[in-house]
Amino acid sequence: MKRIREHAIVIGASMGGLLAARALADFYGTVTILERDSFPAEDIPRKGVPQGGHAHGLLARGRDVIEDFFPGWTDEVVASGGICGDIVGNVGWVGHGVTLKSTPSTMIGHTPAAPTANESSVRSLSATTPKRATVAHPKIARTALPSDRRIRAKIA
Repeated sequence: MKRIREHAIVIGASMGGLLAARALADFYGTVTILERDSFPAEDIPRKGVPQGGHAHGLLARGRDVIEDFFPGWTDEVVASGGICGDIVGNVGWVGHGVTLKSTPSTMIGHTPAAPTANESSVRSLSATTPKRATVAHPKIARTALPSDRRIRAKIA
């Protein structure tokens, strides 16, 4: 792929930030993710991911995209307790009080535990983009933006 520039910065290591970093890694020499939380050794909710303890569902196309970026991600999430299945045939859909008829399909989705999904993505990002995508934990002072409207962070 054609290199656009040398260095990209992504703010936040949520699923969105991790997917953005992985997409950018194909076009930039280095991608740095700025994340205020340190990553726990085990898959537990982080302070910066308040929805981390909630149930999550991932539709088929979302799972396909994540799997393309992070091969083996689905297997790791399922091995950690996520449930994988046919989201049309194995799920009861109710709309306006009416249960819709289920039928088998090829639309495979799953319900990962959010901390597992996020932390698995961090591990996968490191494995698929070695030495090109890193997570930094900057010290950012909570002050008003200077007149030039730039945010400055010191990366330790």
